[in-house]
Amino acid sequence: MKTSIEVLKMVLLLAAFTGVFPACAADLVITNAKVYTMSGRGILEHATVVVKDGHIKAIADVKSDAAISLASESGVEVIDAGGGSVTPGLINSDTHIGVEEISAIQETLDFTTLNTRITAALKVADAFNPASVLIPQNRIHGLTRALVMPESGSSVIAGQAAVVDLSASPRSVIDDSVAVVANLGEAAVQLVGGSRAAAMMLLREVLEDARDYSAHKQDFNRRQRRAYALSRLDLEALAEVVRGNKPMIVRVHRAADIRKVLAFAGQQKIKLVLAGAEEGWMLADTIAAAGVAVIIDPILNLPSSYESLGTRADNAALLHRAGVKLLFTGMGWQNTHNAYLVRQSAGNAVANGLPKAVALAAMSANPAAVFSLDDYGVLKAGAPADLVLWDGDPLDVTSEAQVVLINGERVPLVSRSTRLAQRYYQRLRQTLGNP
Repeated sequence: MKTSIEVLKMVLLLAAFTGVFPACAADLVITNAKVYTMSGRGILEHATVVVKDGHIKAIADVKSDAAISLASESGVEVIDAGGGSVTPGLINSDTHIGVEEISAIQETLDFTTLNTRITAALKVADAFNPASVLIPQNRIHGLTRALVMPESGSSVIAGQAAVVDLSASPRSVIDDSVAVVANLGEAAVQLVGGSRAAAMMLLREVLEDARDYSAHKQDFNRRQRRAYALSRLDLEALAEVVRGNKPMIVRVHRAADIRKVLAFAGQQKIKLVLAGAEEGWMLADTIAAAGVAVIIDPILNLPSSYESLGTRADNAALLHRAGVKLLFTGMGWQNTHNAYLVRQSAGNAVANGLPKAVALAAMSANPAAVFSLDDYGVLKAGAPADLVLWDGDPLDVTSEAQVVLINGERVPLVSRSTRLAQRYYQRLRQTLGNP
């Protein structure tokens, strides 16, 4: 069996002899790094990562002077991490990136609608703006992907969530419909006339309508079916849920509501993902037994409403111990403009008992698995090169991203904030007579 170094040498030699090392910043070798593979290989100390043609070509589990020398001779950029860390690009699983610019200006908000005629058919991806200034703001801090969520504006059904990358490319939308989002918390109560029972009734009605529509579509088109509560396009979107092809993300917070949603999903035989779940720890075993993933902000440790009185700082740790798959968002109301702070939320979860590898998986491998992002969220040979090189521990808030690759391309670590800082720094230097 060949060692990882021998494999690495073969990869580099092949590239050198075939002359396929173009002058591309994304072709690089990172050495002397602590690599969090988020795969079966675990964490590799003093490892070497080879990136070529947008993909990871090899990961050697030791530092290799021979590999460094060979890469240098072949014209490939070699970066000595100096003991820094390499992780998959981070994913925040609950944001409005690209559909919200200035929270106080309604014209820049595209994640909700007050039109009662539009529910499940709403796709936030149709309004996604890859030129949003929030994209470079977040990617320079290691965020490479995000789940963009709709919010309930006129119905318990908010619309369809999308997964996007932060490349700022016109092709940034990876999947415009990974899940249908519903709200059964206090916010939904206000939309349906003041009762959780009414919200559950409406959700039950629309799913039953979607199931009937899916089974009798031709009769519906011939007007030989009863009237439904939602439009044809809304029913088309929900049909994917009732057929089991797509999960439903349900925002719910208090334990009593979580219990009812779990029972409802079991009765309806739909795939469920919980979002919020501040009191999820009270039902950790039940959630785990149902095989339901949970999107939480683990930094939340104080109740902000009557439905989250049981909020506690070790919610994530307790859910994990029961076997629940975790996906992270964070931090509080900053989960869009500063979505990269999900890393700080994850660090708080570790401080409150969650294993570090699990916290990193909640921002990489887990959302990739739940939303079928094949080969993303892990570092392995053949996978797309979505990775971040950090100058320290990835969960230390003082660590900074040194290199960010998205879809195999190295993105500039520049944002509106860094440009403004540079401008005023230069002005200060000139004022002090030090141009």
